[in-house]
Amino acid sequence: MQTGKYILGLTIATILASIVFASVFVYYPASIQVSPTAPPVIFSEGDNSNQRDLYGQTITTTIDETGTSVLINLHPTYQRTYYLDVLRIKNQDSQVYYVKINVLSTITGGNLVSAKLYLYDGTYKVGEVDLLTTQLQPSSWVPLNGNGELRVDIEFQYETSGGSSTTPPNGSGTIQLELIYSTLNTETPP
Repeated sequence: MQTGKYILGLTIATILASIVFASVFVYYPASIQVSPTAPPVIFSEGDNSNQRDLYGQTITTTIDETGTSVLINLHPTYQRTYYLDVLRIKNQDSQVYYVKINVLSTITGGNLVSAKLYLYDGTYKVGEVDLLTTQLQPSSWVPLNGNGELRVDIEFQYETSGGSSTTPPNGSGTIQLELIYSTLNTETPP
């Protein structure tokens, strides 16, 4: 009698298990409406964009038609070279946005010992980015007020060892970075 109850219980459990683990798929409809908008934050030329650099070179600042990508070409020399106002980050919207810089790749080797990007709101330095460190910087979001702009300065320092007055310092290349802006200053970008 016990064996019969055991077999009956096992049979019922097997049937229930096959019901519980059945492959059932339920589909709910959903839609994602995409309506692109003009960029609220753009790059614009600084006062020293496309002006004379050292040795007759030009501080080249090339901004695409959308204002969302920029190429800056600078020509620093030994010791400390400071480029004032080569780029602006402009807010075309009336609301505040928050800004960070992500350094994706940098220059290694050569005589380059320091490379910095500074963000200024008027005369106040509000952010500093180490261009030789690949990471999201600065540690805190920098506010970009509605219809405001941030000035971008860039500084390089090259050591003189192994150099001469007739040769440029070693350590050329491209530093890749991206501007990140957000409507909030409480989240870390993915």
